[in-house]
Amino acid sequence: MNIKFTQDSIIFENVPCFDLEKSCSCGQAFRWRPFMGGQLGIVRGEPALLKQEGDSVVIRGASPERAAMWAHYLDIGRDYASIEREVMSDPRLAVCFPEAHGIRVFNQEPFEALISFIISQNNNIKRISGIVERLCRKCGEPVSFMGETLYAFPSPESIAALTAEELTALGTGYRAPFIKAAASRIAGGYDLERLRDMSLREARAELCSFLGIGPKVADCVLLFSLQHTDAFPVDVWIDRAMKALFFEGNRAKKAELYEAVTGLGEYSGIIQQYIFQYARSLGRSALEGK
Repeated sequence: MNIKFTQDSIIFENVPCFDLEKSCSCGQAFRWRPFMGGQLGIVRGEPALLKQEGDSVVIRGASPERAAMWAHYLDIGRDYASIEREVMSDPRLAVCFPEAHGIRVFNQEPFEALISFIISQNNNIKRISGIVERLCRKCGEPVSFMGETLYAFPSPESIAALTAEELTALGTGYRAPFIKAAASRIAGGYDLERLRDMSLREARAELCSFLGIGPKVADCVLLFSLQHTDAFPVDVWIDRAMKALFFEGNRAKKAELYEAVTGLGEYSGIIQQYIFQYARSLGRSALEGK
């Protein structure tokens, strides 16, 4: 991978196994939207337009001193070609391609991931994105970029200051007290970064101590923001897909599913995204018919 700079862009060259559109729309991040042939969004208060040109990723609006931040966010340094080859060598998982080819797991800001995945409970991607956007418009800092007004993700203090009624009015429903409690805890000094160096089991237990957070949301936060690549969020899509791929559609005990997941190794969370993309592309009826 090489890095080039222009007057208003960072260009990561020779980035294999990267599909920008899939990575931005696969359900891991909720603030990217199509714009001018690319993806418009804001990360850690930095607005940018991401474009893919062959095997290069162009980040318009990014300054050279932010190159490391963007490389980390896009997980540029990881060898996804090797991961994909390993997946393709397993006939049970190879069927996930080509739908899943090119998905990269982004390293999001942990507090944004925490609130976003609390909102994701019993929800769909379109609705999650809408709620997150309304929350950012409610109390995030506005930023002008390319003729658009974008909103930074709000601080823990600004979300904690909202009433449950204000949060509910944004469409959060029963999740409102969970969001307020999480924001208040972070505003009070809890450091999510401390989870980065814990074991998966310890970090999951810590997050499950938050009001309204269970193993699925905890694993999403750990995978999509704290680099626990072995975190494996299980929702209804993954449950169906795992049974179809590993158990021929038959019922499987929880212990059997756990054994199948752990057998995927240190990158099981990344592989989970391939399986999730495959499951969504196939659809429920086709998946259950396998």
